[in-house]
Amino acid sequence: MKPHPVFRRITALILSLCLLFSLAACGSGGGEVHVQAGNLLEGIKAAGAKGKAADSGFTSSQYAFAADLMKGTYKKDCNCLVSPLSVVLALAMTANGASGETLTQMLDVIGGGMALEDLNAYLYQYVKDLPTSDKVKMHIADSIWLNDRDDFTVRNEFLSDCAGWYDASVYKLPFDDSTVKEINGWVSKNTDGMIKKIVESIGPNDRMMLLNAICFDAKWLLSFNGSPEAAFTRADGEKEKAAMMYSLEGEYYEGDGYVGFSKPYASGYKFVGILPDENVSLDDFIAGLDGEKLSAILNSAVRTDVRIGLPKFTYRFGTSLAGCLKDLGMNDAFGLEADFSPMSSDTDLYVSGVEHMTFIEVTEAGTRAAAVTGVTMAAKSASPAQPKSVILDRPFLYMIVDTANNLPVFIGAVNSVK
Repeated sequence: MKPHPVFRRITALILSLCLLFSLAACGSGGGEVHVQAGNLLEGIKAAGAKGKAADSGFTSSQYAFAADLMKGTYKKDCNCLVSPLSVVLALAMTANGASGETLTQMLDVIGGGMALEDLNAYLYQYVKDLPTSDKVKMHIADSIWLNDRDDFTVRNEFLSDCAGWYDASVYKLPFDDSTVKEINGWVSKNTDGMIKKIVESIGPNDRMMLLNAICFDAKWLLSFNGSPEAAFTRADGEKEKAAMMYSLEGEYYEGDGYVGFSKPYASGYKFVGILPDENVSLDDFIAGLDGEKLSAILNSAVRTDVRIGLPKFTYRFGTSLAGCLKDLGMNDAFGLEADFSPMSSDTDLYVSGVEHMTFIEVTEAGTRAAAVTGVTMAAKSASPAQPKSVILDRPFLYMIVDTANNLPVFIGAVNSVK
């Protein structure tokens, strides 16, 4: 008899934690785990996950979020690439630690207002059903990184939900430069090196990071033959050289202000190219995008022969999503009003940042793409005390100090500034 998937997830999580990190936990009252020396998984069981097949309610919510995310991150005349799925998965994990109006706003933005248990079930099944094979690789990974502090406590229920619904790994380290290296190593490993890092540094108030990584590497069902040089006209009218790939495909898109095509990968995925009409700029086309229009575009395909031209391209894209998510209505999560009490009872947390990094490479052989989304949870700071005042408006001493050893490299005095 095969072990139940929940037990397999628990076993995998325990093994990965034991092999990779020495994790902390001491049980306490209120169903919590103290982030201290001990076993983080003591008393924690992965939530029993039962999926829910995607329906029109789920797909409509994801069309809307994808359109809003694209509009919110696109900049005039610039390349842009976002992964709505990566962002939704990272934020959905975070939502399992939210409550009250904070949770309501998050669910409105990433789930069209559906209940958290429904969003968890939809995403669990959706990710589980995504195809992967020798010729089409789809790898998705989630992780939670906890700050090794005696005064920081994480609730059992939150970790259990993230392990059960999102198969999240949990790591505990002191939040210093070595942890930055570990986090970025996890990112690189889970994107096949396409994205090297998601975080530059960790702040003194940071308590937790929730990460999602997606790696996609697919061959075309029928490869292009060659890529002759052609002209590509930019939005400003300037022409640049491009390696253009041509083929005959079988799916054509046409609607109000656009035409397009699809080209299938070896299994389970396709590339869709949409070209706005000549009298419609890409800037205006994206500005008019919403969930309904995106759904209409992707459902407008008809079966017919279409000759296509696709330029080879590769680029990276990175952006902070805080401003975009606030504009969409997720305000409380980023401020003092944030309610993440289901995550921790002894530390008031808020979302201090949501970073998103992507990479894409399109060639004759196929497509490689990756995305990483990082949600940083920080402790709310108390109202600052009234600052002291030191005005150097009379003769003074000064030093330039080596902070590693706290020794002055330079020391001097000023008696006149003339």
